[in-house]
Amino acid sequence: MVLTVASPVYAQSLTVSLVPNAVTFTLSNGRSSNPGDGAVVVATTWLLLPAGRTISLYGYFSDGSTALAHTSPANTSNIPSSRVEVSVNAGANGALDQTVAFGGAAAGRLLFSQVVTALTTSGGRADSLGFNINLAGYTLPADTYGGTFRVRARVTP
Repeated sequence: MVLTVASPVYAQSLTVSLVPNAVTFTLSNGRSSNPGDGAVVVATTWLLLPAGRTISLYGYFSDGSTALAHTSPANTSNIPSSRVEVSVNAGANGALDQTVAFGGAAAGRLLFSQVVTALTTSGGRADSLGFNINLAGYTLPADTYGGTFRVRARVTP
């Protein structure tokens, strides 16, 4: 007698995309409200993930002390990640000051966490991210500051 055992093969995927891919700010020293020029929509899609898994989306900078770096050689000031705030789906602003699974220490934030159920083994969601730079009690020299905000998803059992 021959007994054949086949294990199921799952074509699993997890995709994250952002539109647009840039945000511009006009900064005013001492002001807590310096919003970006528009929201970024993060589309997260998954295919055939086993039920019971959790999808988590993180936003982060690679360095908490230099989220947005100066460009002028005469300037030595940078904007730390703790001054950059994100709002998910028009919720409250939260500073990017947490140590998360990716990025630098105290340079990120959990954006969402969702459990996959038997009904959602394939699915997706779109989340709107609004950005603000909080300069309350903080003074920056006139300059152009730039940096890269990264988004990464992770599936855990």
